[in-house]
Amino acid sequence: MNNGFYLKTGAGRCCVVVLLVFFTSGLCAGAGQGLGRGIPDPGIIRSQQDGRYYVFCTGRGIPINRSKDLVEWEPVGRVFETSVPDWARNEVPGSRNIWAPDIAYFNGKYHLYYSISTFGSQRSCIGLATNKVLDPASKDYEWSDHGKAIESAPGKTDFNAIDPAIFADNDGKIYLAFGSFWDGIKMVHIDPATGKPNPVDSRRYSLARRPVHHAIEAAYIISRNGYYYLFVSFDACCEGVNSTYRVMVGRSKQVTGPYVDIEGNRMTEGGGSLVLASHENWRGPGHNSVIQTPDGDFLVHHTYDARQTRGGRNLQIRPLLWTSQGWPVASEPLTKPPDKEAKVEPSALFGKWKHLVNYEAESIVTILPEGRLNRPDSDDRWTFDGDTLIMRRPDKDAPNDVWLDELRVAADGKSYIGRNQAGMVIRGIKLDQ
Repeated sequence: MNNGFYLKTGAGRCCVVVLLVFFTSGLCAGAGQGLGRGIPDPGIIRSQQDGRYYVFCTGRGIPINRSKDLVEWEPVGRVFETSVPDWARNEVPGSRNIWAPDIAYFNGKYHLYYSISTFGSQRSCIGLATNKVLDPASKDYEWSDHGKAIESAPGKTDFNAIDPAIFADNDGKIYLAFGSFWDGIKMVHIDPATGKPNPVDSRRYSLARRPVHHAIEAAYIISRNGYYYLFVSFDACCEGVNSTYRVMVGRSKQVTGPYVDIEGNRMTEGGGSLVLASHENWRGPGHNSVIQTPDGDFLVHHTYDARQTRGGRNLQIRPLLWTSQGWPVASEPLTKPPDKEAKVEPSALFGKWKHLVNYEAESIVTILPEGRLNRPDSDDRWTFDGDTLIMRRPDKDAPNDVWLDELRVAADGKSYIGRNQAGMVIRGIKLDQ
């Protein structure tokens, strides 16, 4: 949730392409084919009891939406009957709704953290509510509010206490990351028994900041294959179709950092590698969470639809895919449940593709039969071994004189996503579908 002042900021080129099959569907629809409208700052979790997915978002009393398949969503009430709890209204006068919740399950309960603030203010609080279950029809369904967990105030803290991101590590330790603008993203230890900062370990870690622009917020942490990944959002969240929000990432061997991007830049010094940015009809994608499921990982975020100039922020869910070097990329938004059995045939790749670098620089790439690219006599080649397509395009300006892109191809053969050897995001859309 954007809560400060920002400067707008503003890549590259591409070329050998490695394409791996991934499971997705569709190109240009929001989650739930529009049923995800009005769901900003989504925090997602899968129920321990029934396996359904629940998304909590910014709004009066914290709206809740539920899905069986990550595509079709239904509203299932709110956490609080009032727009803001009484304690929060007293602590932060002028607060009218609750921002940017996040949720995790530990110590036998669901722990929901939420933000109380007003736009542009550093007087903010993060609150905590718990529940044994998530299904409102259960006899055990009851939210208990535990009040303030963390606070910030002008002249007293160098951070802003909003955008909580709770992370339960495999060793049982619990951490809470948070922060927006000011001195960036911070993290503290949480006592599993209370869900609040650990009184015997008061260390506070700095995870990421932007020393010049300051426009950083919406932290989210996951672990995968020996690394911790820190997702953040850069730039302007809430400017409608003019929003410049974008999702960035870094990783670390330790949950407390240091987090670095693909080029080795520390996130505490402004580093971060692009994951998702505005493109086609979608503007300002950001404030993501991540859900890791048996069907794969998924990036859950909000975005504006440029076709709805007065529309709000839409929920979008995209398969989160991983390069061989262990870096994430976000494919096209889901429009139907993922299909783990779907496969792409080599012939489905033949034809012209709109090929973009970092969602900006655009060119046309033609995939031809017999391992050629662009034209029959070209030195640009591709090979396919069943799930990996490698394209080699010699270029004296490229590292080692050849561009190499490693991409994942949609099972329907209509899109691909990945990175080149310089770490830039490469995205392709088939033109002659």
